[in-house]
Amino acid sequence: MTPKPVIKPMASACLIALCMVALVGNTPTVALTVTVNNVRSDEGQVRVAVYTQDNWLGQEPFARVWTPPKGDSVTAKFTLPPGEYAVAVLHDLNDNGRMDYRLLRLPKEPFGFSNGAKPKLGPPRFEDAAFPLGEEDLSIAIELRG
Repeated sequence: MTPKPVIKPMASACLIALCMVALVGNTPTVALTVTVNNVRSDEGQVRVAVYTQDNWLGQEPFARVWTPPKGDSVTAKFTLPPGEYAVAVLHDLNDNGRMDYRLLRLPKEPFGFSNGAKPKLGPPRFEDAAFPLGEEDLSIAIELRG
C-alpha cells in the first residue's frame, strides 16, 4: 500500500496566502494627483485625505498624505483602484491632527473639498464632493478656503 500525500496545515496556509496575494496584486490601480492651491503659510501640515462614500469624513480615510507646505501649493499623489472618491484637505496650522474651530463651530484653519464642495452648516455631502476615478490617471485641484 502506497502512502497518500498529506499537505501539512502550515503548507496549506502558505499556499492560501500566496493565492490571496496574487489576487490582490492583480487589482488595477490608477494615479490620482491632488494639487492643493492657496496655501498661505509654511506652518504645520497639509493633510490630504481620500474618502469613499462608506467612510466619508469618518475617522480613517481610504488613503491619506500629510505633507509640510512649501510655497503656495502642495501636491499629493495616490495610487487607487478605480471607483468613486471625494477628497478633503485640511491645512493643520498647529499640527495637532484635527480641525480647530472658532465660536459657533466655524473653522479656524484652511480647508477644501474636491469639486469645490462648500459646507452648509456642516461638512458637504459626499455626493457634492465625489468624482469618478476611471481607468486613466486623473489630476484635480482643490482651493483652500478660510
